[in-house]
Amino acid sequence: MLKLFTGKWIFRHILVLLVAVILANFGFWQVRRLDEKRNHNADIRASLAETPLQLDGQQPATPETLHFRRVQVRGEFDNAESMVLRNRSFNNQPGVHLLTPLKLQNSDQAVLVDRGWLPRALSDPESRAEYAVTGPVTVEGIAYQTQTRPSSLAPLDKVPDGESRLDAWFRVDIEMIQAQLPYPLLPVFITQSPGPDNTADTLPQPAGNVELDEGPHLSYAIQWFSFAVVLLIIYGYFIRQELKKAEEP
Repeated sequence: MLKLFTGKWIFRHILVLLVAVILANFGFWQVRRLDEKRNHNADIRASLAETPLQLDGQQPATPETLHFRRVQVRGEFDNAESMVLRNRSFNNQPGVHLLTPLKLQNSDQAVLVDRGWLPRALSDPESRAEYAVTGPVTVEGIAYQTQTRPSSLAPLDKVPDGESRLDAWFRVDIEMIQAQLPYPLLPVFITQSPGPDNTADTLPQPAGNVELDEGPHLSYAIQWFSFAVVLLIIYGYFIRQELKKAEEP
């Protein structure tokens, strides 16, 4: 037993305990991330539960305060300037989302509206012209901040050389899309909510409600705590075997 308190063994004890503490701290870090995610989701749910905010282009529209806010807008779609968002799916079917500027009523501004999913076969301008909406409309949906390229490895939205506009986008980058439109855009875009007559066959198919999840933080925390416990168990077994060897004649 006394050999467990010699210099070599003390070093081993400290090293194993240090690694176990580091592993446990990774677990506690994931627990904190989980709490942050839950609080963030609670804020989003509270924002979505509020009465839809009327966006008319007259009052200042701050992206940070409008993000995940239920809003309502009135105006007319500029169908000629419609575009699509690539790589969108519905019920595991590949397709695109139809993105159309809505010119706001009594304003010189417009807001981008994600009208919903279309099958890939209907993504070209001629096919999707069938879904143009004319005349004054009222659109209710959820406002979001602009989408930017998450990393240098993500696909790049770029207007082809020799052309003035891009028809298919990977993300709703308002600043980039603004460059090909003749009127100012609000600094948020809207994902249109399903109407009362919406069915599974409706095209474009609106995105529907926001799906909130807590991410993998809980499972990651359990993994890190498990690593720390397994390490201590294995080290305890190792010590036990060393003590048995020491007791042998």
